[in-house]
Amino acid sequence: MKNTKVTAKSVETSFGKLADHVVAVTETDRLVEPEVQLSSFRRKFVVFLCSFTIILEGVNLSLPGPFFPDEAKEKGLSQTQIGLVVGSLDVANLCFSFVVASAVSPKNIKFFYSTGMLWSSVTVGAFGILGDSPDGLIYFVSCLVCRLFNGIGAAMLYSTAMPIAVQMYPEKTGIITTVIQTSLGLGLCLGPPVGSLLVPLGGYKSPFLTVSCIELIVFLLGCAVVPARGAKTKAKVRSSEYVRYLCRFSTLSIVVPTAAIFCVAGIRDTAYSLYFENTLGLDSETVGFIFISNSVAYLITGPIVGVLVELGMGPYVDLFSHIFVPLISFGFFIPMIFPALECVPWGLLILFGNGFSLATIMNPTYLILEKVAIKQGLTNMQQIKTIIASTFNLVASSGRMFGSFVIGGYLNDKVGFYYMCLSYGIVLSIGASWHILFLLKNRFIRRMYYDANVPTKNMEDRGKIRLDTTTEGEKEEENEDDDLMMKATLSNMFMNSMSRSQVLNR
Repeated sequence: MKNTKVTAKSVETSFGKLADHVVAVTETDRLVEPEVQLSSFRRKFVVFLCSFTIILEGVNLSLPGPFFPDEAKEKGLSQTQIGLVVGSLDVANLCFSFVVASAVSPKNIKFFYSTGMLWSSVTVGAFGILGDSPDGLIYFVSCLVCRLFNGIGAAMLYSTAMPIAVQMYPEKTGIITTVIQTSLGLGLCLGPPVGSLLVPLGGYKSPFLTVSCIELIVFLLGCAVVPARGAKTKAKVRSSEYVRYLCRFSTLSIVVPTAAIFCVAGIRDTAYSLYFENTLGLDSETVGFIFISNSVAYLITGPIVGVLVELGMGPYVDLFSHIFVPLISFGFFIPMIFPALECVPWGLLILFGNGFSLATIMNPTYLILEKVAIKQGLTNMQQIKTIIASTFNLVASSGRMFGSFVIGGYLNDKVGFYYMCLSYGIVLSIGASWHILFLLKNRFIRRMYYDANVPTKNMEDRGKIRLDTTTEGEKEEENEDDDLMMKATLSNMFMNSMSRSQVLNR
């Protein structure tokens, strides 16, 4: 079995000290067995299918944004109930992601992927058909249950699409991760304009039924091309490992501030759309087209961020985003102070800033979460990919859920739109301060890479997965410390052996 040695510095050991750690990445960490040869076209098509899957799920999440609140208002739902319906998908996604992360292994990953796609196709179509259900409580409960079931399918897909795509090209983890994470943000941003294009053509049902049919086609293609034979591996993630990773302070310092940023997706679908309709006097179809500015920002920024992450600049992008996002979040509050800014162009600018924010936070966060997992001592790369994919899904879904339920729903109902935006900006500022202090204290603000994209001095080092992100100066200091530790260890071993030999002689 061929091993690839991967050195990760500053690992948190069980003794609480920092030490070098070697991650042995073997062929058993791969999704498919070595003898299962996949053609180049098939591998590329699987990556495309996984990326398209994430786009569709992003569309599912944000599709109701511009017109469901208006439809729900006509059927007698309150703002809080609208927030519950929109965010219920994320509740199920959040809860079920723990189950999926613990159950997925290379043996059954195709089953979870295919089942999740079929499940999602059925539930999103059903949500559209519910537009004909009776008004009031029946409509509210039906929509709530349907979105909850939709979240189960989303949890399966978010936790499996990334590992499947990465294992097609393990040596190009950075590029694949960029594509997948960009797909998620693109889907979130495309949902509202896609809905606004289809509603005038076929009514309220048309966008949901269209997405449902497309997902059914992807399900059939996935059954045909995604590899079915898993490698013999122990890469299955135990629930205790997943929970332990999530509960570490280092992990919380990343996921909590990032989840706060993802709240903007939930707020957008429940509160921003109604602001454009009620305050600025636009109809729901126009609001959907207004939301295109969100998509344009992501389309422009996403690939640029991907290139920067490939160049090792991910932590710097992450630092910038956590400084920029709190500033842009106050944008919708400013018209309360300057009423002249209560206009469509200003709203377009803020929506553009929101799309830019989501684009800058996704890919760098995934990279940093992976480094945190390695620093905590996780060694199996397939386990790490599964845990990080599920964790990122957890971060995004919890942020959107909190944004829909608490901020865009309840808080918007109680204090009004402008003070809701002010409160959200304060929350982001606190989270950003915590996150930035953690990065600085743990020296995460430096170049980081997914793999060996940077030329190395020794040819034998090429092709190894680059997990060590320390600078040359830091390496020299650590090597000196390692030499001292090694000398001390050898000295202790020598003294112990001498004492044992003396005892035996006696």
